[in-house]
Amino acid sequence: MFFYIISNILQIEINGPITPVTSSYVKKAIKIANEKNYDFILMIINTPGGLESAMREIVKEILNSKVKVIAYVYPSGSRAASAGVFIVLSSHITAMASGTNIGSASPVSLTGGMDSIMQKKVMNDANAFLKSILKTRNKPEFWSDSFVIYAKSYSSSQMKEFGLIDYLVDNVNELLDSISIKNKVIDKLNMSLREKILEKIADPNIAYFLLIIGLYGIIFELASPGWGISGTLGVIALLLSLFALQVLSANLVGLLLIIIAFILFFAEIKLQTGGFLAIGGTISFLIGSLMLFDISNPQIRISIFSILTALLLTLIFFFVIIAFAIKALKQKPQTGSESIIGRVGVAIENFQKGEGRVMILGEIWFAQSNDNILKDDKVEVIGIEGLTLKVRKINSS
Repeated sequence: MFFYIISNILQIEINGPITPVTSSYVKKAIKIANEKNYDFILMIINTPGGLESAMREIVKEILNSKVKVIAYVYPSGSRAASAGVFIVLSSHITAMASGTNIGSASPVSLTGGMDSIMQKKVMNDANAFLKSILKTRNKPEFWSDSFVIYAKSYSSSQMKEFGLIDYLVDNVNELLDSISIKNKVIDKLNMSLREKILEKIADPNIAYFLLIIGLYGIIFELASPGWGISGTLGVIALLLSLFALQVLSANLVGLLLIIIAFILFFAEIKLQTGGFLAIGGTISFLIGSLMLFDISNPQIRISIFSILTALLLTLIFFFVIIAFAIKALKQKPQTGSESIIGRVGVAIENFQKGEGRVMILGEIWFAQSNDNILKDDKVEVIGIEGLTLKVRKINSS
């Protein structure tokens, strides 16, 4: 048992997938705790797992921390799955609440995504890493096989029975009392606004839709005259998505396939190939979406529902909105001064010194021309300068 007269505790919370944002948050907390001489870091955990690289960064920080880290899977209904197993078991003191579970630390999903040799290498590496953690914390190393090789999960009561956690308690006060921390001051370190935003963006489904929205905005601007708000918002969304994709270690080939799909859809509208480019775009979109994140990691993956929803919205976007925008762009403007260019009218008087009046669309205009134009000659508007038209004579055949 541990006994401390007065204890200063820094409390942090991991609630969601393990990403580089999470590792940065934990690293910051451990640095503060060491610099300000806290006695403990209380880490409340509820995670489905996440990126191996981020998990390893967190484990490294915990193992090298001078301040003891208390890992607590809490509240009831929470879990520490996959990468969470490594984080909890690497902590100096471990605890779980009733109704929580831990496990499934296999780095390769049943759906595959790697060849058998690579699967074995990744599995052995993860297993060796967890064994080293268990040895460091004086826990039986053979449990690593159960977590990593067989992807087993265990309840909080089982973990206590196996001797893999130190305490089975239902709230923070009970936990601290069990560690004999009677006089305590708890300071909570929440994520900064920046970290919270980055954590939300780093959700694979949000990053995916930011990518799609960004491409929507840019393509729409390319199909429309000038540059407007949709293009600006598209660029912002695209930049945010690229940041998130980098954080989540997205597959570059998957990203390129999605971009190619948008290009093919756009080309289909322009060239009208009878659907061949659209079919290619659909295939490219689906494959790119599936490849965007590592399918061997179920925690960092786009849901099939999100992919199908994005595909449906993309098809509607291109074949309704963009098709309409391109059609409107090709049409002559129906209002404004530019709409009169190309119109045919008639001279209502003989032109003197290249100037005279014409009637266009039922309206009388002053006009100038380099041709010899007489009354009742047909003319075509070729330009406009202020309120004066530039016309040419249409020769009767």
